[in-house]
Amino acid sequence: MKIGIRAHDMGKMDAKSLFKCAQSYGFDGIQLVVNKALNPEPLLTEEAFKAIAALQQGIDVPLLGSYFNPVHSDKYKIQTGIDRFNAQLKLAQILNTPFVASETGSYNDDQWTYHEQNHTKTAYLEVLSVFKGLVETAELVNKTVLVEAAYAHVIFSPHTLKKFIIDINSKHVKVIIDLFNLLNLRNHRQHEVILKEALHLLKDDIAVFHLKNYQLHEGKLIQVGLNKGLIDYKCVLPLMMQNNPDAYYIFEGITGDDIQESLNYIREIMEENQ
Repeated sequence: MKIGIRAHDMGKMDAKSLFKCAQSYGFDGIQLVVNKALNPEPLLTEEAFKAIAALQQGIDVPLLGSYFNPVHSDKYKIQTGIDRFNAQLKLAQILNTPFVASETGSYNDDQWTYHEQNHTKTAYLEVLSVFKGLVETAELVNKTVLVEAAYAHVIFSPHTLKKFIIDINSKHVKVIIDLFNLLNLRNHRQHEVILKEALHLLKDDIAVFHLKNYQLHEGKLIQVGLNKGLIDYKCVLPLMMQNNPDAYYIFEGITGDDIQESLNYIREIMEENQ
């Protein structure tokens, strides 16, 4: 079982320091969003990515994050997002990276929050069109597009995510399951049921799990360390492991002292269930 972390949750730094930091915690790999994690920010060029690859020190980069909003009102921003995503698909091989990922956006533009249009057929078809183009590039370079659902976004549930994958109809598209992202104030107490639904519907499509936890605070779901929240990973992690043993498990939104505490906690559960 391989465990990683979203790189910029450790801080923004040069590539050598970033890989050393991941290694010092004991992570197997990182989810890399180059513009958020690396200082100075690298260009999307072969030369820049080869320089990063030379410093990997045995740390995997299973996933490049190239998140953009495909239903943004500013069409220039959409095209910029598409161009960045396609560029990273083409550069991914330099880092031995199989996946490039994005969520599916919101009509609230840069806020990425719930909008009444998000869950409509029109929104679905708009996002489908954009992702089909990304998958065409992935097919050309033999990489895989990862789609991440979130309740507030256009693809908002395990069922809509499954339909989306079927409609794209390519072996070059898989999914990220981020259980926390599928929750809201009405359904969060059913998080284990929602996870089981996602595992059942998307078993063969899941490449990555994002690991998060949360507490309910003043009417909001607030992220906390993996050992401190309402999701009981002693129950849910074995379900993930049994269903998708080859998936990558990536911490997201875990920072500071919570990083090492969460890693120790997850490794202990994994060891108990191997």
